[in-house]
Amino acid sequence: MYRWVNGLDYRDSAGRQWRPNAILCEETHRDGQQGRWAWLTDLEVTSQTVQEVATAGGRRRWCIENQGFNVQKNSGLNLEHAYSEGEHWAVYYYLLQIAHLLLQLVEKGSLLRRLAQGEGYGSAVGMYGSLKNMAERLLESLRNLLWPEDAYAPARIQIRFDSS
Repeated sequence: MYRWVNGLDYRDSAGRQWRPNAILCEETHRDGQQGRWAWLTDLEVTSQTVQEVATAGGRRRWCIENQGFNVQKNSGLNLEHAYSEGEHWAVYYYLLQIAHLLLQLVEKGSLLRRLAQGEGYGSAVGMYGSLKNMAERLLESLRNLLWPEDAYAPARIQIRFDSS
């Protein structure tokens, strides 16, 4: 069951005025457990759009965000709640986000996937064991290997992502 309200009045800590729309979804799962979901959006919510906004927007975004945080917490990147407190932790958190983004590019990119498959592994993570191991190997290669000059030359490249 969906309930919604449009045009809520909200003033943030910087004094800016917002008018978000809110959706509440309450459902009973097959096993009898109750579920409650809530989203704020700037999309128009009507009886014709509420299900699409909640399903195509809210639920998918929730999955993407939580999967990303789960990887950052449990893959060796060691994201912790403490990183959301204070200025110096914010810098660390942003660097962790950048590192995770780069690792996703490396992990999902076609070059490393082809290398892993050529070595008999199903994926780059399978070849290295974890995202943390991939990051450590990259760092060690930057520290200890002399990269050829052409590795730094500007080039047109294209990264393709594995959609599986």
